[in-house]
Amino acid sequence: MDWRRKRQIRNLVDGILELNTLHRPPIELIPAIMKQRRIVFEERDEDDEDFCGVYMVVKQARIIFVNANLRTSRKHFTIAHELGHHYLGHPLQNGAIICDSDSVFGKNKPEQEKEADYFAACFLMPENMIKRKRTEFFNHCPKQTTLFLEDQQLEQQHQLQRYLSDYFQVSMEAMGYRLDELKLV
Repeated sequence: MDWRRKRQIRNLVDGILELNTLHRPPIELIPAIMKQRRIVFEERDEDDEDFCGVYMVVKQARIIFVNANLRTSRKHFTIAHELGHHYLGHPLQNGAIICDSDSVFGKNKPEQEKEADYFAACFLMPENMIKRKRTEFFNHCPKQTTLFLEDQQLEQQHQLQRYLSDYFQVSMEAMGYRLDELKLV
């Protein structure tokens, strides 16, 4: 995905998040967005651990299903990812886009899956909110004064990543990728 497409996706997400006047973690906006966009949302108790989620349109009904057995942070990312398919207008195959572990974690990830991932990252972890929460973290963090400065910096980065992943309700791994992408670590 080129830089122009990334910028388009960021701008789209920024427009969606303008509604977030209370500056809450974006995952908390999902129910209101689903209602506004008339998307039916349901968690399904799936025994298939390869199934993550699906975005589908049946007649005029827009539907997102996610696997109820995913860990919470994975579920949040999957919901935002499926919303990404919706907002980005990705073409459906037989009325659906199914996200399984191969399309999520596979080596030959299709471009629309990369775009939906990027949408989810921008949506769940918006740059401006990350920067604000990062500043809050460092304002409340004790200054480093020992001889083991490098070890303390690594520990502080880990604590920052944990603090942000807890706040935004995403995995440490997802937050690590986002912080790297934003060049904030």
